[in-house]
Amino acid sequence: MLRLVLRCLKFLFGFALLIPAFGQEDPIANAELSALTTSLDPDTNAVTFTGDARLINGNAVLEADEIRYFTGSNLAIATGNVRLTDGADRILAEKITFNRGDLSFTGKNVRAGRYPLYMSGDSVAGTVSEITITNAQFSGLEPAFYHPSFSAKSLTYLMGEEVSADSPRVGFGDIRPLTLPQISQLLDVPLVSYISMRGGFRSSLGAYAEAQVHIPVGNGIKIGGLLGGYSARGIMAGPSADYKIIHDDGREIIGNLNTGFIHDYGDKFTDLLGRPVPENRGYAKWWHAQDITEDLRITAKLNYWCDSEILRDFRPRDFFDVQAPDNYLQAVYTGSNYLVTAFTRVAPNDFHRVQERLPEIHFDWLPQIIGNGIYERFQASFAALREDSLGNIGPTLRSNRLDSYYAVSKTFSHEDWFSFTPIVAGRVTHYSRATGGKGSYTRSLGEVGFDLSVRTSSVSDYQNKTWKINGIRHLFTPRLSYRYVTEADKGRAYIPSIDRLTFRTYLPPIGLGDTRNIDDLGPANVLRLGFDNTWQTRNPEYGSRDLLVFNLATDFHFDRLPGQRTASDIHNFIAFTAAPWLQFDVYQRVTPQEFTLQELNTSLSIFDGDAWSIRFSNHALRNEIEEYILQTDVRLNEAYEVLAKLHYDTRKNRFNEQAYGLRQNLGNLWSLEYLVTIFDGPRRESDFGFSVAVEVIGF
Repeated sequence: MLRLVLRCLKFLFGFALLIPAFGQEDPIANAELSALTTSLDPDTNAVTFTGDARLINGNAVLEADEIRYFTGSNLAIATGNVRLTDGADRILAEKITFNRGDLSFTGKNVRAGRYPLYMSGDSVAGTVSEITITNAQFSGLEPAFYHPSFSAKSLTYLMGEEVSADSPRVGFGDIRPLTLPQISQLLDVPLVSYISMRGGFRSSLGAYAEAQVHIPVGNGIKIGGLLGGYSARGIMAGPSADYKIIHDDGREIIGNLNTGFIHDYGDKFTDLLGRPVPENRGYAKWWHAQDITEDLRITAKLNYWCDSEILRDFRPRDFFDVQAPDNYLQAVYTGSNYLVTAFTRVAPNDFHRVQERLPEIHFDWLPQIIGNGIYERFQASFAALREDSLGNIGPTLRSNRLDSYYAVSKTFSHEDWFSFTPIVAGRVTHYSRATGGKGSYTRSLGEVGFDLSVRTSSVSDYQNKTWKINGIRHLFTPRLSYRYVTEADKGRAYIPSIDRLTFRTYLPPIGLGDTRNIDDLGPANVLRLGFDNTWQTRNPEYGSRDLLVFNLATDFHFDRLPGQRTASDIHNFIAFTAAPWLQFDVYQRVTPQEFTLQELNTSLSIFDGDAWSIRFSNHALRNEIEEYILQTDVRLNEAYEVLAKLHYDTRKNRFNEQAYGLRQNLGNLWSLEYLVTIFDGPRRESDFGFSVAVEVIGF
């Protein structure tokens, strides 16, 4: 009889939790309590649920060995193996007191987190959306000696979004030697957003060890530093930072800073100009971009090198990307149909020639229709230019230049396959610091020309299951462009040649408005002939994909510089991507008069997902370069991957570079790379090196 009464009470109590009392609003209408056994205490008006006890409040699930529920106060006290789960977040505690009314709770001896983050502490208080843990410890993964972690007297966790704490002690595992003012970390960004450690031996540096760490100290702001020791050179150190701040309206501030300074007591050789390299050496690299308003954006780049070899000696990977430092500040205002650009480029170093702009103000009126299908384009600029000689041992070129360009064009088309666009334009350039005995000089140029294209296509029902080809479409577009500029090379004796022609192997722009070397113009009476070919097949997911691209172009010069031929080199580009696992690119340049190959660059990549890949490439420039590069990496299992690189110079009959390595994944957190490098030929770099690099993968 008693058992029947208890069953009835259990049913009625559960029913009461689901249905709000008369005149009251139930906080969570779909709440539910269950357990293997239930008992009622009439003195305290509490019901005790024992044995797999569970309380469900919306998305929150409270589980324990025992839950005591007080109907008058809507409190649930859970003890014994307590788990509170809300989506991907979970809290384990010795005891939790849960309030169904406002979804708040307290607990003690707590562990909490969501994969892969882990937190623990003496007590917890908060709601299902935000909690605070006292005497807290935080780890990027399950605690281990090689996992980043921090501890703090109080930690605030915004569920699924952010972790923050004041005065945290930061480190790895249980060793936390660094105290920060505060830490604020978004969960979609790694706790240590950048960490790398490298050690080994290079004959030019001796035995060495390097470390660089960034740690979040605010919303989107991470600071850190570089520390490196080299047995043959000394100790290098410097601050570093990385930041990305996004405002509610979408405006962003992003950038990074890297520095390094050393008193170098080793063998430093000479710089690019043959001068001795100083003992006190250093570099600073800073890049910054910021949206001031919705229409105004600034970007800046600083590359300060105290000597020309500092990055090449200590940061060869960075030197490979930027071998000539660039320093500029740019602001761009975007109007409804125009751009206003203020640009400044400076030369803090004297070992590279830099066309300084102090500053250059540029206005671009974008192409706009003015009636009867006629489009106009306008641009104007003012530039204060300066160029120092190498080492400041020669004369300095200066120029104040005012330049403007205006063009009108009209396109005549037939359906979607024929297009003919004649162009008439003019460009006026004034130099207030002229050369050749003149104080100023103004050059006026006129331009006429046209652009013609014919678009054709054909379709084939060719099928190939191996290459996943489902039909082929061939797009063929012949193009013809012509530009004539009246006396383009006039006045060269009076123009300071600062923005001049530079060495290039590709076809330059032929339009007067797109030419950058306006201080060094040559005769311009050019016809450009090109043929664009694309073969495509149906993409099983959407649209089409390219199988083969083959483009061909050449110029015909009717007015020429001394020694220049009428027909330029023939340039062609091929991209073959018949399958997702294959990529083959070819660029070549041929002299049409003798069909002599002047340049050939190829690249063949074959890969199987992330299981293995092989890439073969070559670079050949007639009488200058002929080299071949082979790169491969093979994943042995989930933890190990082997890699190799061979760089062979045919003209010198030697391997310029050999690299053999092993890459290891440690706990899905760290990537360890063991690398042996061998170099040959006259160079500053070491002829032999061994390194062990450690980088964070992310979590």
